[in-house]
Amino acid sequence: MSAHMLADLDIKTLTVTLTVVTLAVTLLLALAAWQAPAERGVRQWALGNASLMLGLLLNINQDRIPHGLSIILANGLMTLGLGLVWLGLRQFRSRTQPQWAPIAVSLITMLLLWVFRYQIDNLTVRYAISSLVLGGFCLLCATELLVAERPPMRTASWFSGIIALTYGFILVARPAASLTGWNSPNDLLGGPLQLITVLGAMAAQIGMACGLILMTHYRHLDSLRRLSELDPLTETLNRRSLLLQAEQLLRRMAASNEPLTLIMLDADHFKHINDEFGHQIGDEVLCHLVNRVRLLLRGRDLLGRFGGEEFIVVLPGLDSVDAGQVAERIRQSICQHEGQSLQRPIHVSVSLGVACSEHHGYDFNTLLGAADAALYRAKALGRNRVELAPGPDGAPQEQVALRLLSHFRHNLDV
Repeated sequence: MSAHMLADLDIKTLTVTLTVVTLAVTLLLALAAWQAPAERGVRQWALGNASLMLGLLLNINQDRIPHGLSIILANGLMTLGLGLVWLGLRQFRSRTQPQWAPIAVSLITMLLLWVFRYQIDNLTVRYAISSLVLGGFCLLCATELLVAERPPMRTASWFSGIIALTYGFILVARPAASLTGWNSPNDLLGGPLQLITVLGAMAAQIGMACGLILMTHYRHLDSLRRLSELDPLTETLNRRSLLLQAEQLLRRMAASNEPLTLIMLDADHFKHINDEFGHQIGDEVLCHLVNRVRLLLRGRDLLGRFGGEEFIVVLPGLDSVDAGQVAERIRQSICQHEGQSLQRPIHVSVSLGVACSEHHGYDFNTLLGAADAALYRAKALGRNRVELAPGPDGAPQEQVALRLLSHFRHNLDV
């Protein structure tokens, strides 16, 4: 923007426009907070923008109201507003919120401005104090936004973060510009740099509001995705999501000719646990079981609840020997560790059936059927054990007999 164009702009008109923009952003964030009261951080963003708006309203009337209101209180409110936005970002990230920090910084800023207005009247120092404090909070907001995120949250977060970082540097650079002579003392409140600051504030307000609302939107989408993909009790994949992700993984493994193993595990005597201790304890047993399994899985492994007390583990890249060792470690981990959250010690054991693509191919249903047959074999042979699914040449009569015996034992719960 050229100096001639800046000269044609009226600082007071721009500041009034900025106040109106801030009011619109405040109403928008307040509506978002009202629509989603449980959403972390939105309420602080709305309150912060309201404080900013009040500070701007006071600040643009320096020639009509006392400087104690239009300078000291106005900058205190703007500092508090940016501090609340920073607190909202920390709450959105589920981080600690030092509630006292924005209030303390706001009070200190007001005290310093009072000193350099009524005790030592120095506009340059007041200008530097307000610029550094407001710019510092903008940079703090940027540090909360420019963090590692998964798409699409990363897009909204980094968009807002870059805006906060840019405007923070503009504010912090204002005192340096004054010291180097680029912005003379006579131009502090109406010169080109002040016009750039006000225009930047309008762009920052609109951009930050869009970014923050997008962040809440993506958070809601992620919550809906989790609800649609995860089992609400154990937070493992539900049956539908497990099937979809397992089939995608099977296609990738088949294309690269890598092995993949499916493990089906079932809690032993779970009906007896529910009948004796109640369903609430039964739920805790399942969560304990899942926690023990997760400790032994890698990042790319899949864990899902297939139904009731049955769970499926998908291990890409492992053959039947390696996967059998993982299954044995799972069995021992569950059997040897009683749940710490349970109201009373309860011994829990599991039976596991293991099927690998080496013998059964890359079809999910085929692997599932083989692992299911191996699981029934483990149940029939006494439970609390791991059984590998035999190859396709295994005797079908033996499998049918073991399955019937397992059904009989399960019905008697012995």
